[in-house]
Amino acid sequence: MKIKFFFGILVSVLIGIFFFSKRNTTKEGTVLFYNNIPDIISDSSAVGKEKELLELCKIWGAIKYHSSDRDLMLSSDASLIKVYEKIMAGKADLNHLISRDLQLPAHNKSEARQSYIGFLPDKNWIETSGIINPENKKNLIEFIAASYRNSGERTVTAENNGELNFEDDSLFFDESKTTPAKRFLSLCKLWNITRYYYPYFQTISGTWNEVFFEMLPLFINAKNEQAYYAAVQLFGSRLMDSHVAVKMGDSDEYEGKYVGNVVLKTIEGRTFVKGFIINSVQSALKKGDEILAINGQDVILVQDSLKRKTSGSNDIVLSRDINRLLLLSKKKTVQLEITRQNRMMTVQEHLTHINTAREAEEKEYKNNAGKAVSKIIDRNIGYIRINDIFSGNFRVSFEKIRQTKAIIFDLRAYPNEIAVDFLKYFDTRPFQTMNLYRADVIYPGMMRTIENEMHIPDSKKDAYTGPVVLLINEYTQSQGESMLLAMKSIKNSVTLGDYTAGTNGNVMVIKLPGKTKIRMSGIGVLLPDNSTTQRTGIRPDILIQENSASLLRGEDIQLKEAINYINKKL
Repeated sequence: MKIKFFFGILVSVLIGIFFFSKRNTTKEGTVLFYNNIPDIISDSSAVGKEKELLELCKIWGAIKYHSSDRDLMLSSDASLIKVYEKIMAGKADLNHLISRDLQLPAHNKSEARQSYIGFLPDKNWIETSGIINPENKKNLIEFIAASYRNSGERTVTAENNGELNFEDDSLFFDESKTTPAKRFLSLCKLWNITRYYYPYFQTISGTWNEVFFEMLPLFINAKNEQAYYAAVQLFGSRLMDSHVAVKMGDSDEYEGKYVGNVVLKTIEGRTFVKGFIINSVQSALKKGDEILAINGQDVILVQDSLKRKTSGSNDIVLSRDINRLLLLSKKKTVQLEITRQNRMMTVQEHLTHINTAREAEEKEYKNNAGKAVSKIIDRNIGYIRINDIFSGNFRVSFEKIRQTKAIIFDLRAYPNEIAVDFLKYFDTRPFQTMNLYRADVIYPGMMRTIENEMHIPDSKKDAYTGPVVLLINEYTQSQGESMLLAMKSIKNSVTLGDYTAGTNGNVMVIKLPGKTKIRMSGIGVLLPDNSTTQRTGIRPDILIQENSASLLRGEDIQLKEAINYINKKL
């Protein structure tokens, strides 16, 4: 397996050197790899028409996302719908429709460059196809090769900050009702965009054909828009990406609903209350309560029902995201069966309307403006939560704990800002935070590095030199993981806690027919040594994992161990 991976990377680098030497630019990033897909010869479980539709999906995607012809880009979605309807009606041969309705240009022998075509990184699925005829194979390979020689604008563009823009790829988005053909278009868009532009595609590429076959009946046979929405959610779950979120219409999944105020954690098959989201919101629950049932249904069964439509970067993060939805309800109260101090009891938990909860959270945020949000714990240790600080209040917060013997930064939450200017108050060292990469829009499927603009500021002359502990766990995600990598530049720092979420990089938003949007990771992140953290997370220097005993006691074992570490060190 390692030999195959090494060979694949080597081939990708050689391909990149060849292609990028053809481009007249001086700002190209390093080529990392190319997103390849398998052929469908081995997919014996799929019947003839399913395989035909997959080939149609692949061919349409190759034409649409490689094309620089504006008219072809604009007409491709409607063409796919037309071809799908004819195939389902059994009125025409796929190969005839490819050249006629999909507007695949005919092979031009005078322009053929066989030596160039031989370097195409992803033509195996074309050459091994048992459905595409020889003439269309030639035409398709030459079309892709020709697109690589043409640096004209594509359907997907890149912003100056490196983010991918899909605004020109939103046909039929404003129509509230869908048809089987438009839902097939939706599936093909998702399948191809993931295959060409998703930075972490390589980890799921081996099963990508099976994902199409699994999703096909769910999309085209959806009985109503809610079933279609559920199919898009299920597709998103296959990415194993906690950035994934699906939205239909103008509202989100929380809109008009009531939410609980507790932070729940499942460990060793048991779900506990470990904290609260907003201090000003009351709860009938206490830290250490174990949740047994929700409205009479076993909590494990409720969690299992949410797994299929939730996308989590790993099992711990998946469990975290599912637990966020456990107390989401259209009703104002929920009945909970719990265990508290070895005694079973039933409580009525009053939920908060989502708008009220958001207003309370915003009020707390505004109240912190200009105020010191730091505190002193265990007599002489400074403590700051990353979600309480921002550029407007860090100075006063730092002044309060400047003279402490050590400082604990609690990064077990999502930060308000990604600004790292406050690092000037600490003794820092030159530190490469991370390497970023994304898909090349000219060569869809090819991943290249992009510039990382996060810079560590120079330390002040009176910078803090005491020990700094960075507390992390699965709530340290995305922007939080970027902040962590920047804060590791503090000289006398150590990370303590559990693995981070393993979900980093900016997101890309894709519009689908039927006023449906899906977001997913759009920029890939590598550590300074080019190792990946997606799905695995960043490992702490000192691994301290929560357990059922500590949760049952309502104890923050990671904070306790951070204090112990400091006291032993000093």
